[in-house]
Amino acid sequence: MITNGLNEFSGQRVLMLQGPVGPFFARLAADLTLAGATVFKVNFNGGDWLFSLDPSFAGVFNFRGDLAQWPAYFDDLLVRLNIDMVFLFGDCRPVHVAALRKTQRRGIHVGVFEEGYLRPDFITLERDGVNNNSSLPNDPRFYLSQVPQPLPASRPLGSTYGQAAKWGMLYFAAASLARPWFRRYQHHRRLGFSDGPSWVVSFWRKHWYRFTERAVMPRLVGELSGRFFLVSLQTRGDAQM
Repeated sequence: MITNGLNEFSGQRVLMLQGPVGPFFARLAADLTLAGATVFKVNFNGGDWLFSLDPSFAGVFNFRGDLAQWPAYFDDLLVRLNIDMVFLFGDCRPVHVAALRKTQRRGIHVGVFEEGYLRPDFITLERDGVNNNSSLPNDPRFYLSQVPQPLPASRPLGSTYGQAAKWGMLYFAAASLARPWFRRYQHHRRLGFSDGPSWVVSFWRKHWYRFTERAVMPRLVGELSGRFFLVSLQTRGDAQM
């Protein structure tokens, strides 16, 4: 449990791998630096590189090898930089799976971010793994025995679709343009301009159906209330699949 906020990492040497698409890790690096940490970053493609230009990083490393070369490269970084903590997002990505094996052998803790546990408005940080790799108990009796705690304060973010689209387009454009410099990199899902048109169509579709189906929601919560089931599905390519 982190009880002292970012000050928990004061004096720590932190290595960041891939984070959420966008400037989240760069902003976190700035906050960690102000708290007294020394932060390093590894990039695997042009999108990673684009969002690692923040001066808060004490060192940035562009890994341009293939997955077979990555474990030895990463292990050397851990030793050479005297790393205390590794941060990453998505512990099922191939580069992160290989990294977790090395940190476990060396007894180095990993902070894994997840944006799906508490929605909306929260991103969570868990030690050494999330979801199926989580160290959280599987027995429901554990949670039923806990004393209820006050809910943490939240700052409502509203719709983040515009931000996600902006950062996504910048990330994937940079990754595509810089592919000659990272030609051995294999992303965990499609990486390039091909999904761009789908994002544009999705944006307009949301607004179109919000207008054309504006009478549907009052019926669902009115005359049809309690007469249907709502089933949520994972997106294609999600690690949970």
